[in-house]
Amino acid sequence: RSGCRECPNGQTQAEKIDLTIDLQKGMYPGEAVTFEGVADEKPGMNAGDLNFVIVQVNHEHYHRDGDHLYVTMEIPLVDALTGFSHEFTHLDGHKFTINVDGVTECDHVMRVSGKGMPRRGGRGGYGDLFITFEVDFPDALTKEQRKQIRNILGGRGSEEL
Repeated sequence: RSGCRECPNGQTQAEKIDLTIDLQKGMYPGEAVTFEGVADEKPGMNAGDLNFVIVQVNHEHYHRDGDHLYVTMEIPLVDALTGFSHEFTHLDGHKFTINVDGVTECDHVMRVSGKGMPRRGGRGGYGDLFITFEVDFPDALTKEQRKQIRNILGGRGSEEL
């Protein structure tokens, strides 16, 4: 009943509590972190649970699928033909270098073991990083450049087939 001396503010009162959410590395989007019995309650009923759901924020370069990460890297034609090294900064901030020797074809996918997301569920380790290379061809070549490339790489030029 309203106005009771025992309960001047009604049968329930607002209460502030501090909660700490322990996020584990590699948690998946949609996973819930639940605090049992901390939500609203009514006299004669149990307090409800408070659920927080993990939402994944898109990254400018990396895309996640499970434990694996995917990235697309544009490389100049000269690097595609001669090889190259590239330093990456992982999502957790650590840096690592990949070395590519020889020719890299357009849309080639390179798998870098252990450079994906941390694995969950006691499996340990990390997923893999998959790098897709896109070769950046020059917009135009001078006649002399074409001649030099043909001399270096060989080719038939305008010979008839």
